[in-house]
Amino acid sequence: MIYGYGVSGKSIEQYLINKKYNFKIYDDLIFNNKNKNFINYNKVIKSLTSIDYFIVSPSIKINKSHFLYKFKKKIIIDLDFLSLEIKNQKIIGITGTEGKSTICSYLHQILSKYYNTALIGNFGNTILEKKDLSNFLSKTEIIIIELSSYQLDKIQNLKLDYAIITNIYNDHIKYHSTLKKYIDAKLKIYSFLIKEGVFFAPKSYIDKKKHPKAIAIPNLTINKKDPKKSINFNNKKLIRVFMKKFDRKINYNDKLLKELPYRNQLVISRQNLKIYNDSKCTNLENAIIKTNLLKNKNKILILGGIPKVSKPLPMPVKNTLVLIFGGYTEKISNLIILKNSKYILFNVLDDLIEFISISIKKHNYEIILFSPGGESFDHYKNYADRGCHFNQLLKSHKI
Repeated sequence: MIYGYGVSGKSIEQYLINKKYNFKIYDDLIFNNKNKNFINYNKVIKSLTSIDYFIVSPSIKINKSHFLYKFKKKIIIDLDFLSLEIKNQKIIGITGTEGKSTICSYLHQILSKYYNTALIGNFGNTILEKKDLSNFLSKTEIIIIELSSYQLDKIQNLKLDYAIITNIYNDHIKYHSTLKKYIDAKLKIYSFLIKEGVFFAPKSYIDKKKHPKAIAIPNLTINKKDPKKSINFNNKKLIRVFMKKFDRKINYNDKLLKELPYRNQLVISRQNLKIYNDSKCTNLENAIIKTNLLKNKNKILILGGIPKVSKPLPMPVKNTLVLIFGGYTEKISNLIILKNSKYILFNVLDDLIEFISISIKKHNYEIILFSPGGESFDHYKNYADRGCHFNQLLKSHKI
């Protein structure tokens, strides 16, 4: 039974059709789908013991009160099927709170010039629905998989040649319930390594007894004036460490690597003003870290969206004007601690940008960081939609 009819659910549906498997589909939020394989809740409950596997969308939490909790051993996700199809490909798995999409993108850009490379997983790409999947995989030499903590929590059969953890911050606590369980989900990536596999992770998460051959990724290097240089530089340092282990013969110019849209994007650069669009940042702790990297006192941090933590973060926002927009302003303001800082709340992003356009010259702000620190689904389709709107507002208000 496919449980959850989103991107991964539709992908696995086509895979099962191609394989001529018998299956049913159930979704908590879809009641009148004309698809012949859809069944309602009552039929699901009646057939629980006769179902061999429950292919669950990664974001669905199976807690003790859930009707599938007793059948946890039967729960798998779409990537478990991919593991059955993989034969001779090198598999690179990448997880982390922030930066995993960027690292996936960088590796894909570099390796695809030398190998037939596929980028899949949480990155948004699926391949299971391909009718010629076997033929496609026979021509693919490297598969890069972006893995979320949701996926790692459920997956059972993945095999990796390389595993990377970029970093771990307070995140997805609503799903995992505690920070420890979230960290454990991320560290689970190590258990999927083959015997000769290589593990890359921050030094603080490497247990020499459990991970004797692990390689520590570089510590954060701070550029006091430019957050983009700090974050991008550190991502590229990680890439250099990985490539030395993967294939020293590969030559690449990291200055030519293309950045992801709305990830530390410098959208305005004038002599006395820099504005960064980091809409992809959906982690509040990471947004604060980036802001505190900037030692300039005339700075603005823009927060908004749906926060993924429920308790105040221990690290304060230092020397910053914090502007918070959207339907979760009160919640976000209660989650942050201020040190030589203050915050102002706005109903919508448009009002916030209008405020900036009026006050920017008056107060000589030099750096503005749009790093929301929350999920975008309160007002937007996704982080890209939010990032595009931010850039449009800057233009319309002539900032």
